[in-house]
Amino acid sequence: MNKDTFTNGDLAPEEAIRERKRRILSPKSLVFLALSIVILIYLLRNIDITATLSTFANADPWLLLASCGAYLLSNLCKSVRYHVMLRGMGLAPFQMFAITSYQNFFNQILPARTGELTLIYYLKKVGGASLSRGLHILVVTRIYDLIIVAMFFLASVLAFYGSAIRPGLLVIGGVCLGGSVASLFFLKYMVIFADRAFIGLARLLRIDQAGLVVRIREKAGPVVREFSDYRTARQLPLLVLSSVAVWAVLYVFAYLTILAFRVDVGFVQAVVGNTGQVLANVLPVNSFGSFGTLEAGWAGGFMLVGMNSQDAITTAFGYHIINFVASGLIAAASWAVLALFGRRRG
Repeated sequence: MNKDTFTNGDLAPEEAIRERKRRILSPKSLVFLALSIVILIYLLRNIDITATLSTFANADPWLLLASCGAYLLSNLCKSVRYHVMLRGMGLAPFQMFAITSYQNFFNQILPARTGELTLIYYLKKVGGASLSRGLHILVVTRIYDLIIVAMFFLASVLAFYGSAIRPGLLVIGGVCLGGSVASLFFLKYMVIFADRAFIGLARLLRIDQAGLVVRIREKAGPVVREFSDYRTARQLPLLVLSSVAVWAVLYVFAYLTILAFRVDVGFVQAVVGNTGQVLANVLPVNSFGSFGTLEAGWAGGFMLVGMNSQDAITTAFGYHIINFVASGLIAAASWAVLALFGRRRG
């Protein structure tokens, strides 16, 4: 049997998807929906809607097209990163591109990051990957994303504020930046160490047989084994480069979107400000479509670097709309191509 097929101990991705669907309309998700509505109302009450519509109408079409091209390129970079990690599975490059586009789109519309499970589902459906393999890929890429974002943010803050930052903060920032880079290369061993430390602590406290601890170990075990078997040294350079490329292009996408709405902003300023929406989007508090929380994070980030509230909120809505439309069109086109030429490997 292929090592990437399901074993009896694996939970079928269809079950994971059904479980996540049940959670979509859970009380917690409804609370997040109410929170998003409140945030949207607050944001809309703090802008001149007529001026916002005028900004949209007078947007530069060529820069909008360029921003959509940057989004397409970011999708390609993400698919290359997955392809590097799944080398040997036999997935064609376009199949990986299509799976990535599905994940991006469903992350746009489903609450609390439930769209992430689309990756696991389609890796099984199209490529025959096990649940633990899919979870491993998802966990690794998300950890790398957080580290790369931290690197971009720290570097851009140092560049933007420069000498205004106290020497002590510069030292702390440099240490954090160095730690972020180092963690990229030692992630496998950090996960293994964390697992062993958790087991040791549970035994020390004599709770290693407690129901919650046992369930955590059952869920974490397959992922930890995937990390243990992962050939880090061979794939690390391409994984790091592709992760940096993903976020570099995403920051260019945000920068071009702001310029398209004729708002004057520097690239470093765009990186610092855009980190607000990145953090807001990473947290599992988003409701359907992430409307409200994404705009709040974006507006807050750009207002901290000097953008007025009208431009910050307007560009937030514009960025989100372009993000949503571009991801939907790419996912639809990918689905059509796969439907035409066949979804499964021969």
